[in-house]
Amino acid sequence: MRIVKRARVAAAALGVVAGTLVASAGPGTSVSQAAAPADGATTAASRIYGVEIVKEAGGVGDLQTQSVRCPQRKVPIGGGAEASFGYTPWGHDIQLVSSAPLLEGGQPVGWRASALKFVSPGMTLTTYAICAYEPSGYQIAQSPVTPSPKNTLTTLSCPAGKVALGGGGEAIGADSWLSKSYPTPVSGTAQPTQWALGTAGWDTTTAVVHAVCADPVHALTVTRFNTASESPYGGLLKCPAGTVVAGGGASANGPAASLISSRPAKAAETGSRDGWWAQGSDDLQSSNIDLYVMCTEPV
Repeated sequence: MRIVKRARVAAAALGVVAGTLVASAGPGTSVSQAAAPADGATTAASRIYGVEIVKEAGGVGDLQTQSVRCPQRKVPIGGGAEASFGYTPWGHDIQLVSSAPLLEGGQPVGWRASALKFVSPGMTLTTYAICAYEPSGYQIAQSPVTPSPKNTLTTLSCPAGKVALGGGGEAIGADSWLSKSYPTPVSGTAQPTQWALGTAGWDTTTAVVHAVCADPVHALTVTRFNTASESPYGGLLKCPAGTVVAGGGASANGPAASLISSRPAKAAETGSRDGWWAQGSDDLQSSNIDLYVMCTEPV
């Protein structure tokens, strides 16, 4: 049965699933075109300057941390990661364990990630940092180590009046992994003020959640799209025309879901516009995933 399922799943390279799973931010797909300040703040929203994406790729072992640093004078406003090993994964072949800001001496300097696999081929991990000049009100919030039972959600709020530009976290525990990492709430016109993290695993899991916080951002849009298919499931959610990706996330849904990838994609890679690429997997024959992309005007 496992071999048959693999034969039915197309190779999961970026864009292969574009015919059914790629969604563009636009009418009917956006649940938040957010330009309003959070928590009723009346101050003018600020802009994000100099957004660029840097990445680091290479072979890693289980739970080995890979990191990438932002260019000098820039800070991480978001990030992501993708694990792979040469063929289409299924079930719990491979999964992300951490994807979070990289701190050195308490200062945010980039992004870090780790992954875990339960099969023999070597594993490649690619870690992405979305970097920019430090936005107004910028700070990194971090939760303590928190119990994170299977199929529960842990959220971390930014300080009052600030919004969540990005975030992530790590699953802590034997054979545990990430299933969800995304901005919330995503509704109406309010910019998200929290970061949500979900974990899964065979044993009791704890987690640490990180939120990248800043003052409300001018012309920041947040779009969510749900898609379902056989494992692995996911796709590419594109930014509106004329904007660049500033962050994003994903929620792989299912009783034992895992994230394989949740990371930014530039226009040169997608063939059209910036966006957010994510894939998840589960033991079930089919499941679904929520994709999130955060976009802003380039300055």
